[in-house]
Amino acid sequence: MEKDKLDVKHVIHVALILLIISAVAAALLGMTNAVTKSKIAEQEKQTNIEARQKVLKGADKFTEVKDIKAIAKKASKSNAGIVSEAYKGYKNGKLVGYTVKVAPKGYGGEVELLFGFNTSGKTTGITVVSNSETAGLGARCTEPSFQKQFKGLSADTTYTVAKHGSKTSNNQIEALAGATITSRAVTLGLNTSNQVYRVLSKEAK
Repeated sequence: MEKDKLDVKHVIHVALILLIISAVAAALLGMTNAVTKSKIAEQEKQTNIEARQKVLKGADKFTEVKDIKAIAKKASKSNAGIVSEAYKGYKNGKLVGYTVKVAPKGYGGEVELLFGFNTSGKTTGITVVSNSETAGLGARCTEPSFQKQFKGLSADTTYTVAKHGSKTSNNQIEALAGATITSRAVTLGLNTSNQVYRVLSKEAK
């Protein structure tokens, strides 16, 4: 009988120790997640700042466009969902352009893109913020040889995709070889960003 009592006490003692260890571990994990989350958020913020500076190099200050969801719906009801943000770019206090971020669906998932526009309605650059496309195929959307097609384009034009090696007009984007789906996604991002830019530029007047 005495042995049974001792066993019960031992079990309770071990259970309390395990409970304390679990509580401490959970607290430490929570602290680690909080610190990690903060660092990730800060890194993402810095990545986005650098991306905006890359596609609109003339700007030295950016301010976020408010109500971008409403603007996106006004610009393109069918594709408003892929628009996530827009910023106004300034140099010495003067508006010099805009950046628009979109995330159309590619072959492997969303392709997060950022486009820059000057106040003359021309694209100033493109950068791929993130993507899950196939290495050697769709992931080549990050290559300068593909991205150079998206610079200096008119925001008043709607662009289509031509198969690799079959481009015949200036309103076509030549697809990456073996990655037509990704190429179409990037071009959709361009066309949607063009529409957002047109709304923003009209509101600025």
